[in-house]
Order: sequence, then C-alpha cells, then structure tokens
Amino acid sequence: MDPIKKTIESYNKFAKNYVEYTFDTILQYQLTQFISFLKGKKILDVGAGSGRDAQYLKEEGLKVTGIELSPEVIKEAKRKTRLSFKEMDMRKLDFKDTGFDGVWCCASFIHLPKKDAEKALKEFHRVLTENGVLYLGLKEGEKEGFESSHKLNNSDVYVSHYVQEEIEEKLRDCDFEIITTYIEKDAEGISWINTFARKLTIKKLDTKK
Repeated sequence: MDPIKKTIESYNKFAKNYVEYTFDTILQYQLTQFISFLKGKKILDVGAGSGRDAQYLKEEGLKVTGIELSPEVIKEAKRKTRLSFKEMDMRKLDFKDTGFDGVWCCASFIHLPKKDAEKALKEFHRVLTENGVLYLGLKEGEKEGFESSHKLNNSDVYVSHYVQEEIEEKLRDCDFEIITTYIEKDAEGISWINTFARKLTIKKLDTKK
C-alpha cells in the first residue's frame, strides 16, 4: 500500500483521539522564534493537524491558511478551533507563487517518503515570498518506514527520520539558507530537529569554470 495513503487511513480512523491528545501541546518557543523571523503576516500551516498552531498564530495577529491531508482530522480541527482548513497535499500546493510570508510545517514533513522531500521543499519555496521563512519540525534519526503511533491507538504511520546535516543539505539544494537549527527532546524523550530557513531568491552562482 502507498505509505501516504496508509498513514492517512490511520489518522482518519483515530482523528478525534489524535486531536484531543495533541491540541494542548504548544511549541511556544518555536512559534515565537518563527514569528520573530517573519517579514509579513501571511502564513501557511502545512499539515495543520489539530489546528493548535494555526490558532496560536491567528491569535498573534497573523493571517493563517491551514492545510491537512486527513479529512477526518480536518473535521475535528474545525470543531476544536472554529477555523477552516483545506484538504491538500504538500507535494502539490494549490496556491499561487509567492503568496505566503511563512510556511510552518511541524511534525508533518516526517510522513513523506524521503524520495518526495525535494518535491515538497520546492513547493514551499515556490509559494514563499522573497525572504519568506520556513520552519520544519522533524524527528531525529536515520530510519525510514512504518512505525506505530500511540497517539493513533498504535496504528502504523510512515515516518522519515533525519539528521541535521541531511535536512540542511536538502534545504540548501532547494535554494534555502539556514537561519538556525537545534535539537530538543520532547516530554516523551523523542529528539526533534527544529530548522528555520529563509528562501533565497537569487540562484546560487556556479563557480565551476
């Protein structure tokens, strides 16, 4: 089965559990950093999940558009936040070029197979304005494949883990410059890579003769 399809099925089946479990876990430090790097107010929340971060950003005075690939999670997030969310794949964003000042992507990029990572990063780059900011929250490690999630009643989801150098290289290859990266452990002892990057609008110069 397609890894994305199977992952969506798991989220659909246990959407209510997932939203209730994750809604109150606010990444205030990362969100505050993200806001401080912005040069505008239009934000795309990619893989918005419970809507927790979209609601926080809206309360901070930003204009937020949230997208999510699980229709059942969208239903629960709407009920929880009273915000609207669009069902959309991060690998093919249905938005015009340069429409957002920031892309917030917390714990959703991890569900992409690594072979699709560049496709999504190029889409993020495309929809960001000049000097637009991207945040990625990623699980640290080297594994890639299905693993059970206790937030989804131990159903399987596809997870790609990254090491810092790996994701930074992918970002640079897609014309982003790294603002800052740091690794933190959450309350469950899982290490997360927090990467903030800025869109480069001038292509890297080819120094080869």
